[in-house]
Amino acid sequence: LLVVAVGAAVAAAKLIRRRLRYLTRDPRRLAGAARRELADFLADQGIAVGPSTTPDELHELVRMEFGADGRDFTDALAQARFGPTAGSVEAAVRTRRELRRLLHVLRQRLGRTARLRGLVTLTSLRT
Repeated sequence: LLVVAVGAAVAAAKLIRRRLRYLTRDPRRLAGAARRELADFLADQGIAVGPSTTPDELHELVRMEFGADGRDFTDALAQARFGPTAGSVEAAVRTRRELRRLLHVLRQRLGRTARLRGLVTLTSLRT
């Protein structure tokens, strides 16, 4: 029972931390939050993502490790963070949508054990 309670506390802490990042209206910060959420997910699966990893490098990392195409996410991310200010709001919305789609695909490619291990590991909380 104690192990389950600790696991639930870790999962709750991760969820709260990730959701707090989205409490902004700045589209560039929203895109950064989405990037960080993907990096945290990957860290929990044992895949290190450096703070200076570019969107193209992130796409390649996801492709190499999972065989998944994250190009729509990384294109929206690049446009929201580095593109013209005029289109950054729409790109930030698209970034969040593409992140949800990409995470769904990545979770499907993992087994239940790997997903559960990723849920309770402390790796993303330490970065």
